[in-house]
Amino acid sequence: MSFQQGLSGLNSSAKHLDVIGNNVANASTVGFKQSQAQFADMFAVSLAGGSAVQIGTGTKVAAVAQQFTQGNITNTNNSMDTAISGQGFFRMIDQNGAILYSRNGQFQVDKSGYIVNNQGHQVSGYLPNAAGVISTAQPAPLQISAADLVPKQTSNLAAGGVPVGVGLNLDSRAAFPTGLTQANVVGSAAAGLTIAATTNEMTVTVDGTSSGTVTIPSAVYATADALASAMQTAVNADAALLAAGKSVTVSAGATGILTMTSNSAGPASTIAVANVGADTTIANLFVVPATTPGGGAFNPLDPTTYNNSTSLTVYDSLGASHVASLYFQKTAANTWNSYLTVDGAMLPAAGTALTTLTFDTLGQLTGPAAVPPLSLGQVASSSFTPTGAAAQTLTFDFTQSSQYGGNFGVNSLTQDGYTSGRLNGFSTSSDGTILGRYSNGQSRAMGQMLLANFTNPQGMQPVGNNEWVETSNSGGPLVGVPGSASLGLLQSSAVEDSNVDLTAELVNMITAQRVYQANAQTIKTQDQVLQTLVNLR
Repeated sequence: MSFQQGLSGLNSSAKHLDVIGNNVANASTVGFKQSQAQFADMFAVSLAGGSAVQIGTGTKVAAVAQQFTQGNITNTNNSMDTAISGQGFFRMIDQNGAILYSRNGQFQVDKSGYIVNNQGHQVSGYLPNAAGVISTAQPAPLQISAADLVPKQTSNLAAGGVPVGVGLNLDSRAAFPTGLTQANVVGSAAAGLTIAATTNEMTVTVDGTSSGTVTIPSAVYATADALASAMQTAVNADAALLAAGKSVTVSAGATGILTMTSNSAGPASTIAVANVGADTTIANLFVVPATTPGGGAFNPLDPTTYNNSTSLTVYDSLGASHVASLYFQKTAANTWNSYLTVDGAMLPAAGTALTTLTFDTLGQLTGPAAVPPLSLGQVASSSFTPTGAAAQTLTFDFTQSSQYGGNFGVNSLTQDGYTSGRLNGFSTSSDGTILGRYSNGQSRAMGQMLLANFTNPQGMQPVGNNEWVETSNSGGPLVGVPGSASLGLLQSSAVEDSNVDLTAELVNMITAQRVYQANAQTIKTQDQVLQTLVNLR
């Protein structure tokens, strides 16, 4: 009789409607995965085995399988909401320490700073070590620390830190600052224009560097300017002066008096001339030379004593900020003195230069020279002690600086210090790293969410609250950071919607209803046949 088949069909259709109803009910549940009722036919088995005319005994529900397809991702206004795009589950820890898995990323921070879901289950992940580096050794509940970020002193290279980076261009066309003067030696009478072979040698000392014997070509010069040009060429060709980068300019006044000027400026600019033995060149040319040294001390309050300046903020051990100002003073061709002040005070206090920057004819930095542990272009300042803070020095790195024939310009100023900061907020990156943002502009990794995947996700046991537990059928969890192996990526301020297709479920409901009605009709028809047999006389 077909009562059994019809009854099994009614039972299976009712289960199918239950599954559809559960899907429809959770169409708006974040992270929900729809279920699918799967059926199998039934046969009665006899000891004699089957036959070619064996008729089945109906149907049964073989499984209710959840479909772990991707749901739509919707943006939210909660920075802690997190959606998984791809495979994987959040690893949750309940109040008893049991491990559960979920696709629902509606998270918040509890009173203790732990990231939890609506049931108070803690999100697990990886925490940073003492150096602030995420350690992936052992999963642990993620906890957000609300403590202030401790300040960091602007470091120096000698202490293993990072130097202050200075990248700029100094204008090679710039003149000496008007507040600096050049050393010169001036004759007191017009020079004779006849230079004999026995009276044409002298020595010149420029900025402390002495020349060898300088020989002026013997000749009768038509003008004092011609003689000045010949003398300048001879002095500047001296090997000792060339090696030291020293040179002079020789000029003739309207009355024929010669002036020899150092091509440097400032207190270090000096010049002197002398005879060679009994040679009377100086007497013939200068008669009684009058020497004037260079002058003009650097003064940060006097812009005529330097060409350019720039400033940046540095920090002490307490996080207090200080203004470090660098001044650049051209003293010779391809040579610049750099001075340093911190909060307006000279370093060193004596007012000497921090360093001297030198460049080659291509505008590339050639000095200060390397003095281990400092490399070429690096220089350390004098020590200074801010109020209440530890003594510190600053290391400057000028290797990104140049001297081209273009306007002065600052390309980069970098330093690694910062003041203390309060936590302003945090966000989750696609790899699960939770970045805290502080009021001082810094950001720090506060932890990293992990994901777990399973060889057979459908083998997991649902326990409600959008959570599952592993079973022997699902296999063990495959744990890793988002984006690794087969694991998906995360999106912050977003949630994954239910993957229920409401339109499809309503169509399935109509179909299941029709199947239920058809099975009921089978029973009704069988009842009518049985009634016909009973009414036989």
